[in-house]
Amino acid sequence: MRFKHILYLIFALLACLRLRAQHIHSNTQKILDQLDQLQLHNQQKEAIKILDSGIKSTTSPADLAYLYAYQSSIYTSMDSLLLSKRLTDLSLENAEKSKKKTSLAVAYRAKAFLNNTLNLPDAVVKDALYGLKQVEKNEDDLSTKYHLNYLLYGAYSRWDDSEKMEHYIHQAQYCAIKANNINLQTNVNNGISSMYLARYKKSKERNLLDSSYHYLNKSFNLLEKQPDRLSINTYVITCINLANYYLEHSAEALMYREQKAFEYLKLAEQKLDNSEAFADKWGNIFGIKSGFAKQKEDWGLAEQYLLQGLNRLMNSSGNHFRLEYAINRDLADIALKKQAYKSALTYQQRAEDLLKKSFNEQQLFNAQKLEVQYETEKKDRELELLTERENFRKRQNYLYGGIAIALLFGLLFMFVSYHFRLRYSVEREKQLAQEKEDQAQQAAMQLKFEKEEQARLKAEQELLDLRRLQLEKEALANSLIIDRKNDTLKQIQDKIDSGEAKYIQKLIKEEMLLQTDYEDIKMQIQELHPNFFNRLNEKAIHKLTPLDLKYCTYLYLKMSTKQIAQALHVEPQSVRMFKYRLKQKFGLGKEDDLENFLER
Repeated sequence: MRFKHILYLIFALLACLRLRAQHIHSNTQKILDQLDQLQLHNQQKEAIKILDSGIKSTTSPADLAYLYAYQSSIYTSMDSLLLSKRLTDLSLENAEKSKKKTSLAVAYRAKAFLNNTLNLPDAVVKDALYGLKQVEKNEDDLSTKYHLNYLLYGAYSRWDDSEKMEHYIHQAQYCAIKANNINLQTNVNNGISSMYLARYKKSKERNLLDSSYHYLNKSFNLLEKQPDRLSINTYVITCINLANYYLEHSAEALMYREQKAFEYLKLAEQKLDNSEAFADKWGNIFGIKSGFAKQKEDWGLAEQYLLQGLNRLMNSSGNHFRLEYAINRDLADIALKKQAYKSALTYQQRAEDLLKKSFNEQQLFNAQKLEVQYETEKKDRELELLTERENFRKRQNYLYGGIAIALLFGLLFMFVSYHFRLRYSVEREKQLAQEKEDQAQQAAMQLKFEKEEQARLKAEQELLDLRRLQLEKEALANSLIIDRKNDTLKQIQDKIDSGEAKYIQKLIKEEMLLQTDYEDIKMQIQELHPNFFNRLNEKAIHKLTPLDLKYCTYLYLKMSTKQIAQALHVEPQSVRMFKYRLKQKFGLGKEDDLENFLER
């Protein structure tokens, strides 16, 4: 199993590092100092308790902006996105009240971090640039400047913009060195190493790979000198990255590479033994060990390492469905190489179950993400309406002020002479007419606001309907593909039970040939309108079975008789007979074409 450097794990450290500020009270600074040590050891629950206590004990907007920003980042790293969104809003509100640029920068850092988790790089760039603008000439808050630059580096890495990536990672490096923060320096070196590794994978220039290894070594030298000043996560990631370099990229002899890699993995294991929070890293460690066993074609040892990693994951707290799925897929491949077909089938079935669980978990995350985006859009719209109303009130106040001044001058002139009283009476009538006109304008404005609100609600409903339809399409596509895979697995099981093992290889080859076609079919199925099957049932004279609907889908996608026969593991003659029965169920004549009927 290949280890991949996961960028978001480094970003999660944003919530774990110290913020130095010149505009917060000493008590708040003490809380931030305590959080420094707690977060290095991933003691999130204790950190949240301290933050709750600090929030209750202060009314300073500048202090609250910092404390809420910390809480938001911690909950973001825990995937509590809705709570993180509310805390980010509170941080922004207090930062604006405090009118302190450093507080505003910290609040926007928390907002950019949340948007990074939501995979919204455009929003990350917008928020991080605004935050940097607040502290661009401020050298006192280097930690905040570091985080904002690192977020920008991460956003541009998604777009593969090498020039911007290099600019912002070196800006982050400058801040980390000047702040004399070992943890930040190690993160930066890992980030630069990843940047050179990505360039090497595109160009295959060896000097880029050497640069990647150079910065990994710099990180390791830092953690060797001052391990107590590094977070457990940073320490483990650095060791795993070095071990992975010897697995995938080193040109040394295999025995030497394995020895070096296992030395680094041993250091990572020592850190992880007392840290339940980073159990997912065990999958990476044993995956690399298994990779070396595969290179030696020692399939039994490779399987043993993967089973050890899987056991660590299953005995840990939390869900690791996606990682467990990948390990079971690797175990199935190894079992096939060992010709242990029964074991391969068992591993494959486990992988399918884990894939379903991972899909459900992702659906819950996506629902939370959509709700956060909906709340953000709603709040932005409310702010726009409040701004418009505030501007209207200002104009209204100016008008009433003018009226009051006019009345005052009218009264003064009335006391001076009768002539001015008469003039005041005329002026008064004009003002009354103006007030009526203003009231009419205000009523028209209110009506306009109500219509805009109705239009906004309608647009929001349409957006939710579109999102629901897309999820239904994705569920349909995955359901058809899972049904096909289950049919294949059942046939393999039947062959094993009946002792016809020689046909298994044939089934596997047919399955691999169909796999590529099915990726295209999946994309086409997602283009189907969700009411496609409802309309089929309405047109049918006789009730349609699930198998009938599956045949209709394949025919609508213009799959040939042979492709349908292979997908459903039947003879072509059975497909032709099924087409004839479908025409009968829809009341079509011999001269009617079934495919054209489905197109309509």
